[in-house]
Amino acid sequence: MVYEYKSPFSASVVKTLDSIGCGKLISIHEVDGNDCLIIDMGPMEIPQYPINPVMVIEQVCIIVRDKNIPLVYCRDDFPVVPHLNVLPDGHKTLCLFDVSFEEIKYSFNASMFLHQIVWWFEQTARGKLHQADQPLEPFFPGARDGLILNAGNNSPLIRLKRIDAPSGTLFQEVPLESKSDGKIYTLLKVGIKKTYTQNVINKMPTTLGELDAAFDDQIIDNLEGCIPEIWAIKQTPLFKQFFQEKEANLRSCEVLLAVQVGLARSENEPPEQFCMRAFRLADNFQSLYQAFGYQRNQKRKLVKSVETEAYKDIPIDPYNVLFSLTRSFAFHLNEGETLNSEKSFVQIGLGALGSQIANNCIRSGYGKWVYIDPDVLYPHNLARHCLNLDSIGQNKAQAMQIYANSLFSNREEVITKAIPFNVFDPNALEEIITAVKNSSLVVDCSASVAVGRYLSNELAGNTRAVSFFMNPAGTALIMLLENADRSISLDTLEIQYYHLLTQTPELQNHLKSDHEVLYSSTCRGTSLVYPQDNAAIFAGISSKVIKQIDNQCDAAIMVWDWKDLSMTRYEETAEKCQEILCDGWNIKVLPSLMDRLYCQRKEKLPNETGGVLIGSYDFAHNICYIVDAIDSPSDSKEYPDAYIRGSNGLYEKVCKIENITIGNLTYIGEWHSHPADSTFPSADDMKLLQSIADYTFSQSSPGCMMIVGENHYSIYLKSI
Repeated sequence: MVYEYKSPFSASVVKTLDSIGCGKLISIHEVDGNDCLIIDMGPMEIPQYPINPVMVIEQVCIIVRDKNIPLVYCRDDFPVVPHLNVLPDGHKTLCLFDVSFEEIKYSFNASMFLHQIVWWFEQTARGKLHQADQPLEPFFPGARDGLILNAGNNSPLIRLKRIDAPSGTLFQEVPLESKSDGKIYTLLKVGIKKTYTQNVINKMPTTLGELDAAFDDQIIDNLEGCIPEIWAIKQTPLFKQFFQEKEANLRSCEVLLAVQVGLARSENEPPEQFCMRAFRLADNFQSLYQAFGYQRNQKRKLVKSVETEAYKDIPIDPYNVLFSLTRSFAFHLNEGETLNSEKSFVQIGLGALGSQIANNCIRSGYGKWVYIDPDVLYPHNLARHCLNLDSIGQNKAQAMQIYANSLFSNREEVITKAIPFNVFDPNALEEIITAVKNSSLVVDCSASVAVGRYLSNELAGNTRAVSFFMNPAGTALIMLLENADRSISLDTLEIQYYHLLTQTPELQNHLKSDHEVLYSSTCRGTSLVYPQDNAAIFAGISSKVIKQIDNQCDAAIMVWDWKDLSMTRYEETAEKCQEILCDGWNIKVLPSLMDRLYCQRKEKLPNETGGVLIGSYDFAHNICYIVDAIDSPSDSKEYPDAYIRGSNGLYEKVCKIENITIGNLTYIGEWHSHPADSTFPSADDMKLLQSIADYTFSQSSPGCMMIVGENHYSIYLKSI
C-alpha cells in the first residue's frame, strides 16, 4: 500500500535523500496527523577519537510539521550535549537552527534540512557544534512566567505585583510598604558554588528533589538552613508591621526559591556568566518547613521534630528571573565599561532637543545631572518633548527629574537635581554656581545667545561648556564646544559659527525658517515647525558627543545638516582670539583674519591697501568681535602714502553677510595698511575714524579702525 504524504515537504525529503546520498529511509508512518520518517543518517565523517560518541550511522525520527521546522529525534541513549533539547518525557531532539522558521522559510528546503542534520552530528562528534563566539546556553530552558526582582535587595520578604502579559504572567517586585499593591512572598536565595561547564540545557525539574539532583545535591542543605532564619524575621522591628505580630501571616506566605549558578566555557575557567532561575515551592511557608520535619514547639519556636525527605516531592513551578533596571545596569547595557558613568553634569534647557538629550543620557545610565530650566511644560511641547501628558503644567526641570528617577528601581539613588529658575535669576545664583563648580561639563541646550554669553562671562570658571541647538528650520544641529582650559569660550565660538555660515554656500539659508505656529494669544507666542524625528536624530548625535568629550580637548564648531535622508557635517577650525583692550572695550580678533590681512598688505607694497571689517558688538560686556574683512573694492585708490576705499559691490556684500547671519555679523569699521611698521594714526586716519563713528552712530555702536603694519596691528575705537 502506497503511503499518502500529509506534507509535500516529506515527499521532498525522501526524494532528496536518494539524490544526495546522505541517508536511507527505513520507514514512514503517520503520528498525530503528521508524517513520521525513520531515517538512517550517514555515513558521517567521524574523527578517529570523537569528543562525543556519535556513530557513523545515526538513526533519527523526523516529525514533519506544517509551517514549522520538523522535529528531529535522536536515539534515547544519545549523550546530553550542547544544542540538544531534552523533553519532559525524556526524548531528545536536535536543535538545528538558532532562528525561527519565519526567519529561514524563504531558503528552507529538503536539501538544506538534511545537510544541517549531518552537519549537526559531525560537529557534535568533534565537540565544535557550539562555536567559541556563541553565548553560553542557560542551565534550564526558559519558563513561561517571569519574576522581576530589584537588584541588591537581600530581604527575605518581598512584595510582588502581578502583571498579565500576552506571553505569560510577570510578578514585579514593588516596595514592601506598598500594602495596596501586590502581596508578600518569602524569597529564599541559594548560590551554587560549583561552576558548570556542560554548556547544555538541562531538563526542567518538576519537584524539589529533581532540582536538587540537577545541581548535584547542592540545594537541600542550603534551603533547610534558610528556614530558621526566615522564622526569626517575625521578631525584627522591620517586619512586625507587615505581619502584625501574627505568626499565621508568615506561615501563609508563598515561598519562592531563587537559584544562581555560574557557567563557564571550559574546565578550570572562572564563570563567564551567571544564570538565575526562580521556583515557587509548595503552597506556603508552613508547608515547606513541615516537609523538612520542622514543627512549632510550645514556645512557638521551630524545632526539628522528625527526619523526613518529604521535601523531595514538593512540586515546583519555574520562573524566568529578570532584574529591574538600575542606573549601573542601564550603563552596562549601553556603554559597557568604556566610559566613566559617575561624572557630574549641569544641563541648561530641557526643551524639545534638551529633553531628548537628557533622556538618552539618563536611559544609558550615564552621568549624574543637575537640570536648570524655568519653563513650564505646555500641551504643544509634547509634539517633540520626551515627557507626557501627566507632566503638563509642571516645571520642565522638576518634571524631568521625576521622570528620570522613575526609570530605575533603586529609587534611593537620586541621579538628578532640578533648579526651576532662569540661569540668570539671582535667587538661584548660589545654587547654580555650586552646581557648575562641582560638574565636569555644562551642557547648554537653551538655544539662547544670552545663556552662552552668560556662561562665557558671568559664570566664567574652570568648568567647560558645550552648546547644542538647532537652526530655526530644524534641519541642522549646531555644536559649540569649548576647549579644555576654556581659553576659547562659547561667545567667541558663536561668532565663528556665524562666520562659517558666510563661508559655506550650502549653509547660506541656514538661519531662515518660513514656518511658525501661533499657540497662544501673545504676540510672541509662536512655536517653530520642524519634525520630531529631526530632534531625535540630533539628540542622538548630541548625547554621543557628550560621552566622548573627554577624548576631545580642543574646541570645536560643527554643523550637522540633514537633507534628503542624508547627513552632511560642516566644521570650522575654532581659534583662540587675540585680545586687545581699547577705551574700555575688549576687542577679540581671529588670528586667521590677521594672517590674511598681513598677506594682503605685503602683496600691495609699496602701496597701502585696506577694506571693511566684519564683526559684532556685545554691549552688555563691552566686547567687540572682529572675524572677517571684505577685500579692497575694485574702485579703491592705493598709494604709497594713502588709501582711499572704493565702494563697488561693497554694499551688496555687507547686506549678504547680514542676511545670512540674520544681523549677527555686520559692518563695524575699516582697516588699512601702513607701508612702514608704524601703526600710529595720522591726522587723516583720525578723520577717517571720526567718519566711521559718524556712520556707526546710527547703529548705536562705536566706530572701529584697524591699522596693519609689518609685524603688528593697532585698533582704535571711537563713540559719538
